[in-house]
Amino acid sequence: MQPRKKIPRNVIVVAFVALASGFGQDLITPVLPAFLLTLGVSRAGIGLIDGLLQGSTNLFRFISGILSDRFANRKRFIFLGYFLSSVSRPLLALASGAASVALLRVADGVGKGTKDAPRDALIADSAPAAGRGRAFGFQRLIDTAGSVLGPLVAAGVLLMFTPSLATYRLIFTLATIPGALALGLIWFGIAEPAAAARARVKINFTFPWQFWIFTIGIALAMLTKINDSLFLVRAADVGVPESLIPLLFAGFTFLYALLSYPIGIWSDRVGKLPLIAAGWLVLAAVELGFAQTTSVAAALVLFAFYGLFFALTEGSGRAFIADLVSPESRGSAYAIFYTISGLAVVAGGYGLGKLWDQVSPQATFTVAAAGSAAGFVILLLVALSRRKKAVTI
Repeated sequence: MQPRKKIPRNVIVVAFVALASGFGQDLITPVLPAFLLTLGVSRAGIGLIDGLLQGSTNLFRFISGILSDRFANRKRFIFLGYFLSSVSRPLLALASGAASVALLRVADGVGKGTKDAPRDALIADSAPAAGRGRAFGFQRLIDTAGSVLGPLVAAGVLLMFTPSLATYRLIFTLATIPGALALGLIWFGIAEPAAAARARVKINFTFPWQFWIFTIGIALAMLTKINDSLFLVRAADVGVPESLIPLLFAGFTFLYALLSYPIGIWSDRVGKLPLIAAGWLVLAAVELGFAQTTSVAAALVLFAFYGLFFALTEGSGRAFIADLVSPESRGSAYAIFYTISGLAVVAGGYGLGKLWDQVSPQATFTVAAAGSAAGFVILLLVALSRRKKAVTI
């Protein structure tokens, strides 16, 4: 690991805020599908609820990203977003049906969306251009560590008390603690970076063509991406015991965490777009594998590669957008990217769940694999065009 001095203080604080919040989030994520099935919600309903979470997240990324550019203040939006998520997650313990769960997941999504674009812009503002991939990779490393610890605690609770509605509600209540820690770190630890402490800017949606092609390519792929909830339902269908589903989730997020930082460093050296494209090819293989497998062992291997997909795409994608646009428009760029891809997630989450209910899981995962492969081709073409332009220059 590189010396700590190469990671700015703001990035370190934001990373540990994300660790605490990710811990709370992923106490919930791996057990929520089973909770919904126990309440009698269909797979289409599960896909829709997950899609609503993602969609509300991305809509409010649009709003908060633009406002954080307009008012030159990232910290207040980051705090507000984490506050909404920290309150809505424990309240799932009181939910009694699909409608109340959906409402709380939308509230969580509003919180996630409110803080994500300003948080990414704050990281980009705080890190030097030559170390931006490293900064985002470090943030993903620490963030994802919370997503490993959360499922481990959830699994421990399930093993102690056995899966039931009461146990799920206990797990949701535990999310109160990490949420409070995250808010304290933001309030006392984050300083507004000099890059954001500037005169108010005029919002400008004129970005390079590569930004628009990248955004559209990701959105098209997101239309057919299987969401986490349906991946977990599929794992249970092929024989993974319900009490061990959180451990499976922890395993793939551990690999994601382990690889995020070195891949972030690597992206600064070899380019971010080729790694992002490779990630979508990996996802296509994972989805195709889930279309065919009926083996628990194969499901474990596929979930490991699912973690590799996130390590290749998440931090690199956010750093790539920062490289494409000017500093005063970063919040707006993240806002547009997240909104377009988020609308695709909402439509895709419900559509894939409906396909699962009405046709089969095999058909669902095969369609998803084809969409991810198409995303790989689009991103690969953009990467090749950028390389050709660089050589010409």
